[in-house]
Amino acid sequence: MTITNEWLGISESEFYPYRNITTKSGYLCGTSAATVFLCYYQDHLVKTIVPEHIRQNGSENTKALQDLLRVIIQPFDFPTISLQVSHGLSRYFRLFKLPFRARQTPVGGLERVKKRLLHGKPVIVGLMKLKGSTYGNHWVVAYGYKKDETGKEWLKVHDNWGNYHKVIPASWINGTISLP
Repeated sequence: MTITNEWLGISESEFYPYRNITTKSGYLCGTSAATVFLCYYQDHLVKTIVPEHIRQNGSENTKALQDLLRVIIQPFDFPTISLQVSHGLSRYFRLFKLPFRARQTPVGGLERVKKRLLHGKPVIVGLMKLKGSTYGNHWVVAYGYKKDETGKEWLKVHDNWGNYHKVIPASWINGTISLP
């Protein structure tokens, strides 16, 4: 990709409605990221990805969805790895007989992020402390990408610790979860 210093992907204004989806306690960032991811899909890509009795399209009330995903993805409030988050989302899809299966890239994933964003689809991104993440190990939802004039790559993410338009180095990526 040769374009520099220009954000590619999804407008940050489309993630404003999810600004209140936060990790309230513990290690539930995988669950929170999955909630943001599914809400975006429901509001912009596939209206039926979340049943209406769990969340209405466009609603900022996401408690029922987040509670359900917690049981499916993180029932014990332990830190998550990409396999756990992707299998949890796939279990969610099977539960509601939805024709999806979450895809994981357990290591790296920047190329996957770029490809999905160019198709207007967000990506759940795992960040790793050993790769420099000041968050430690953490899950966020990426919706923007750019390469600056120095060649450094950046992501714009919904950080479920309270910032829906955070900019972070792409070098922190440890793995991704996405839909085809």
